[in-house]
Amino acid sequence: MAITNQEIAEIGAEVIGSPEPILIELESFSTKMLDNAAEEGDTIKVPVYAKGTSATFVAATENYEDPNGGGAAYQDVVLSQHIKSTFTIAKATTRYDMVEMIRSATSAVLQGANKFVYDKITAAAVTTVAFTGVASTFDSDDVADLWQAAEDAEFNQMGRSLVLTNPYYTSLLKDASLKNWDKSNDTQTLRKSIVRELNNFEVLSSNTLATSAGAVGAENLVGFITDRSALAVACSIPAINDEEANNVSFITQFQGENGMTVQFRKHYNAATGAVFGTCEVLLGATMASGARMQRLISA
Repeated sequence: MAITNQEIAEIGAEVIGSPEPILIELESFSTKMLDNAAEEGDTIKVPVYAKGTSATFVAATENYEDPNGGGAAYQDVVLSQHIKSTFTIAKATTRYDMVEMIRSATSAVLQGANKFVYDKITAAAVTTVAFTGVASTFDSDDVADLWQAAEDAEFNQMGRSLVLTNPYYTSLLKDASLKNWDKSNDTQTLRKSIVRELNNFEVLSSNTLATSAGAVGAENLVGFITDRSALAVACSIPAINDEEANNVSFITQFQGENGMTVQFRKHYNAATGAVFGTCEVLLGATMASGARMQRLISA
């Protein structure tokens, strides 16, 4: 029985609603996720929330209108990257097949999106190094030191993230003090509870970070801490100006709880009759404040 378009929409909603890290890594940054169509080269204003300060009220000047921060500075971000993943839809394709293919294509697109953003994290853009060391000795004490680094840098209290490459995240999973804290000694429980939230950080592992520009070169990037205000990221779905001319027979959107929207188009080759499914996003990113991020590097 052929897969209906309604089933495709339902499958996509289930996939993008998953809490897998690859689907939520961009939550570490200031984001503007649009569900309306845009074109490559369009500019999106992304709100970056500043840390508030206080000042003494001066009765003589009634300085109520002197800003003290805490508001939103709107960063212009150009949608410069169109990322897509395409698969073939055959007559024999089952609903289970479609679930796996949409999951794979969505993950591939978001992995590409994550890498595009992570490539912005270089020594030139983020000058402060909060940690230098090998994965085998990285533990909860190091995370405590990172908490102090974030405090000293006056990171916002809300929205702090610690993103690590897999070897460093694995060391936390093996940390004896954390295992003793979680009496179940259950790795899955540990991953979902204690390790995911340490010292006011949302802690995430990332396959993609290890392939980024700052990781594969001489800069040895293995992680970072931030409070969301370092990078401004804009996402949208690509406009299709002429569906008939592009042989598009069905188009829909998959939107996660965090606003991340992936477009799905079913299209065909008019000459061969072959049918394809494509998941895609438009993306842009720019460094808003390198001071709101600190790098972790290997020894």
